[in-house]
Amino acid sequence: MLDRKLLFKRREEKNMKSLTDLIKKILNGKFRHISRFSLVGVSNTLIDFLVFTILNSLGAGSAVSQAAGYGCGVVNSFIFNKKWTFQDKTTGKKNVQGVMKFLTINLIILLLTTLAIDLLTDNMGINVYISKVLVTLLAQVINFLGYKLWVFHPGKN
Repeated sequence: MLDRKLLFKRREEKNMKSLTDLIKKILNGKFRHISRFSLVGVSNTLIDFLVFTILNSLGAGSAVSQAAGYGCGVVNSFIFNKKWTFQDKTTGKKNVQGVMKFLTINLIILLLTTLAIDLLTDNMGINVYISKVLVTLLAQVINFLGYKLWVFHPGKN
C-alpha cells in the first residue's frame, strides 16, 4: 500500500512538472507573444465586460458603457502588453510615441466596436451581449497585429 502511494505521488509530481514545463514553453517559447497577448486580453476583456455590464444595467446605454469598459481594458492592456507581452523598454520621448500609437489603434477600435454594437443590436436585432462578444473577437485580432507590428515593434518606436 505504501508503494502505491509513493508511485502515485511520483506520477502526480511528474505530471505537474510536465504541465509546468508546457506552460513555460507556451509563455516563453516561440508563441510567447500570442500566448501572453491572449492572457492579457482575457483580463482586459473581463475588466471591459464587467464595467460594460454594470454601466449598461444602470441605464448608461451601450455607447457610454462600451467607451467606459473599453477604456478601462485599454489601461490594463497598455501596462501588461508593454511590460510583459512585448517587453518594451522604451522610455521618454519614444515611450510617448508608443502611447500615442497605442491610443490611436484603440480609439479606432473603440469607434468601430461602438458602431458595430449599435449596428448589430439596433439594425439586426442581436442581443447586446452577443454583439459585444462578436465585436470583441474581431477587435482582438486587429489589436494584436497593430501592437506587434506598429506599437511595440522593437526599434520602430
